[in-house]
Amino acid sequence: MTQSRTDAASTVSGTDTGVPGIGTGPLTGAVRSGTVAASLLAASAIASVILNPAVVTVLAAAAVTAIGVGPRLRRGRPWTPADTVTACRLALIVVCTCQIIHSPPGLNWSAVIIGALALALDGVDGFVARRTQITEAGAGFDETVDALFVLILALALVPLWGWWTALPGLYYYVFRCITAFRLRWQQRLPFSQMRKVVAAAQGILLITAGSPLAQAHEWVGFGAAGLALASLTWSFGRDIIWLERHAR
Repeated sequence: MTQSRTDAASTVSGTDTGVPGIGTGPLTGAVRSGTVAASLLAASAIASVILNPAVVTVLAAAAVTAIGVGPRLRRGRPWTPADTVTACRLALIVVCTCQIIHSPPGLNWSAVIIGALALALDGVDGFVARRTQITEAGAGFDETVDALFVLILALALVPLWGWWTALPGLYYYVFRCITAFRLRWQQRLPFSQMRKVVAAAQGILLITAGSPLAQAHEWVGFGAAGLALASLTWSFGRDIIWLERHAR
């Protein structure tokens, strides 16, 4: 999973003006990409309701879709092929969330498999963006979906291992809230490969911590959830110290 607090906030690799390419094609291309994305999200919601027909399924699917894609739509920029891949990942997250809601505490194997597919696609949208067009709006969309999935997985662990497992999912949102008032936290962070590794590991660790394997062996669940929390605490703490020391 990519950086939970965007490396675009630290290093944006492109702008919405972009360069000529697939992502900057005619408006019809952007409309087509947006249509495909909308179709994927609608299909995920329908599939979730078919698999688990209940009011809570409809509400969960609507909430995850709105939170995930809402900020991207408000930016009003044309959709790119990478955005379509991110929307596909969001569609899988919608189905995974509904599976979590209707499964016993934690994740069943269906949720684990769907969640793993969503994680696998996380690297694909970046690959597509680098070969088509990298936009600030697309980076923000990717970041929003990443943070939302970590939050969902973290909350799913609470009934299993306790309230503290929700912290990895809340860090990003707390950081963003403070950033709105703490101007020195709005600086761009320097690129860090370790930050990317920690962020990518969150989804893997949290899915492992909620899997049937972890439910059968408590040390696996506690170990994976604890490692996720410890590594993300270290990563955020290091970045906050850097921001405070380099305040302009």
